[in-house]
Amino acid sequence: MSLVTTATTPTPTERSAVLRLDGIGKSYPGVRALDGVSLELLPGRVHAILGENGAGKSTLVGVAAGSVTPDEGTIGLGGQAHRSLQPGQARAQGLAIVYQTPALAPTLTVVDAVLTLLPADRKPARGRAIGWLTEHFATLGLAIDPQAVVGDLSQREAHLIEIAAALACEPEVLVLDEPTEALGAEETSWLFGKIAELQDRGTAIAYITHRIPEVMAIAQDLTVLRDGRVVGRGEVADFTADEIVTMIVGRSLETTFPEKPAEAGPPVLTVEGLSGAAFRDVSFEVGRGQVIGLAGVEGNGQRELLHALGGAGGAHGEVRVAGEAVSIRSHRSAAAAGIVLLPGDRLGTAMFGNLSIRENVVASALGDAMPGGWTRRAREYELTRSAIDEFAVKTATLESAVVSLSGGSQQKVLLARARLGDPRVLLVEDPTQGVDAGARVEIYACLRALAEAGVAVVVLSTDAVELEGLCDRVLVLSRGAIAADLHGTEITERAIVGGALLADHADHADHAAPAGVPEADTPQPVAPRRRWRGAALQPAALLALTVVVVLATAGRDSSFLEPLNISQLLLASSVLILVGLAQLVVVITGGIDLSVGSVVALSGVVVSFFAGSAGSLGLGIVLALAAGAAVGVVNGLLVTRLEVPAVIATLVSSVAVLGLAQVMRPQPGGAAGLDALNLLGATVASVPMLLVLGLIVTAAVAHVLQRTALGRGLRAVGADPVKANRMGVPVARTRVIAMALSGALGAGAGIALFAQTGIGDANSGQSLTLASVTVIVIAGVSIFGGSGSAISVAAAALLLQVITNALAFLSWSIAWQYWVQGIFVIVAAVLPMLARRSRTRRAAA
Repeated sequence: MSLVTTATTPTPTERSAVLRLDGIGKSYPGVRALDGVSLELLPGRVHAILGENGAGKSTLVGVAAGSVTPDEGTIGLGGQAHRSLQPGQARAQGLAIVYQTPALAPTLTVVDAVLTLLPADRKPARGRAIGWLTEHFATLGLAIDPQAVVGDLSQREAHLIEIAAALACEPEVLVLDEPTEALGAEETSWLFGKIAELQDRGTAIAYITHRIPEVMAIAQDLTVLRDGRVVGRGEVADFTADEIVTMIVGRSLETTFPEKPAEAGPPVLTVEGLSGAAFRDVSFEVGRGQVIGLAGVEGNGQRELLHALGGAGGAHGEVRVAGEAVSIRSHRSAAAAGIVLLPGDRLGTAMFGNLSIRENVVASALGDAMPGGWTRRAREYELTRSAIDEFAVKTATLESAVVSLSGGSQQKVLLARARLGDPRVLLVEDPTQGVDAGARVEIYACLRALAEAGVAVVVLSTDAVELEGLCDRVLVLSRGAIAADLHGTEITERAIVGGALLADHADHADHAAPAGVPEADTPQPVAPRRRWRGAALQPAALLALTVVVVLATAGRDSSFLEPLNISQLLLASSVLILVGLAQLVVVITGGIDLSVGSVVALSGVVVSFFAGSAGSLGLGIVLALAAGAAVGVVNGLLVTRLEVPAVIATLVSSVAVLGLAQVMRPQPGGAAGLDALNLLGATVASVPMLLVLGLIVTAAVAHVLQRTALGRGLRAVGADPVKANRMGVPVARTRVIAMALSGALGAGAGIALFAQTGIGDANSGQSLTLASVTVIVIAGVSIFGGSGSAISVAAAALLLQVITNALAFLSWSIAWQYWVQGIFVIVAAVLPMLARRSRTRRAAA
């Protein structure tokens, strides 16, 4: 056995390393994450990187992948030595990575996410990308729609997509960070087969896992980290599983699982004939002191069963707690019955990620923590400390955000919260997913202690060894039905896996498989769906509403349709379209631009100095667009370099730009010459050419957002900047580009407004900032970033301008313009919320 206690230089080998990390150091405030760590990956070999949570494993591979910048050390990749890398640079030099939490921006489609992850030389042409990805998925046996939105998929599917993207890169180095945590046994076997194929091609593979049997099965080399330092390395064949665990935790683990009771007590939870969309006729009991396990090949109904018991709805049958019939029709009714579900997606659905440990722990006992509704901080601290004391949560303070904790500590906080809530039934999904070996022992002891205290504990796990050691009874589901019911000594890893893979369904031949459960073990390719109908629905609805307003107004006053009015209306619409697009490109990145109105004014002022003749007008337009883009760049640098919040940065620049415009034109002036006005105001059949130009710009923006790498980057940054960075998107640069585009588009709106007024006025356009926000809200653009349609923005701008113009013909006060905008904003904000609630109810039914 080879064992070291400090970082050493890797042993030279006959084959040169394809990835070499030398003396890597990385510190965070109060934490030394990596301390002189060195690592070599050899071609055709799997190198396991092991350690407890917080040992530095993910930080180390983040350095290699470019998502973490080291403080010291060098990175050898692609035959070159680097002080640091960017994610895109690492991918271009042959490194692909699959993160523990998939680095896929949720608002992107699957095909856009995969294209973003691929290096430039591996990207197919955008026009054939869907066909290429469909074929790639089919080759891998994955049943995933390339045009599905990532946020609509499960974490398991997201993992498979990221793995598929990594395989498509044909990398020289593949980094896998806890790749099997969200996968079932069959998918894990599939992944191991792909790893073997990559080894045959000479790929070097870094494999991070907490599952020692996986290390023994597929890895040839290992490096063990503890507290940011290398404490062991060598060939896997030189170590036993127990020796590896001892290196990881720094102590010997004489027993991993707590002792099981000799016999169960009276029933605490009774389930009879429970059926739902993905499972049928499930019956079992959990006695006092018992822990029951749910197992099966992924997608066979076990997860749906657990969530149905937790109140997800859509299930029927009888559920009794301590002999009393209870309702599980909703999460609220299940909670009222004392049933607590701890979902496997801790940060996504189980925890309040940005809230503190204290706030997360006391969430289940607010009545006790805040008697009478009044905050008592001392009481909250007392309850939190008492709940987490036995779990040894590693944190400097109870006010630390729970998202900053390791996976094991997050799970301990969840269990502490559950215990504080005094549950009668505890349902736990993947309790040790992403949890290190030492923390697993503590979690197992906690679950057993809860069972002995009278809580009915039901555990769903993809780890058959875990179920064997922890559970008193294991139910193996296949195609939604119980295929094996294992008790006592019958519970073995072989029996659990065999019960799932060797289930005999002959007696169910006359029944169709439940919805959502695959008919075969091998996934079948999914034909891509056409999404254009849904994408076209919103602008079509806005245009239809515009027609209704036009007809209603014309019915009251036919002069509304006179050519002169229509021409002026459309010219004003071109201004709104451009300011709406300006706001869109910033909001889609998760920001906002409050300087749009001031840029419009500045642009009009700049053009007014060159509008005396058509000959000089071109120079004025170029200077106006350059000035707008410059303002955008300044805004972008304030946000990215100085980290000023976008709302403050653009508000400050708005005041400065307006001041500059007023200095340039203290009074309105610089009237346009006749030939310049004729050029700017040119029309064809009463349709202003500026509107045509605005629609061309709209089409161009739509193309950029949906069909280019820049557009994918803009949407990815808005959806999740951390994931976008890991996908290789240059986040800061993308935000600066968005601000610059916004400034240029705002300047274009200023030119259009000058064509409408014919004079330079520093006070014009100030109301357009509010109008731009109104337009994007009406267009259904997510104010949180990540999604939005340029076509919908143009349709919303036209609708808003038609309504504003119609008010004069309806003899309504101009004040109604602001009322109408406010009403539209409220309706546009509320409708999506109602639609989401409706979808949730339908899914539950």
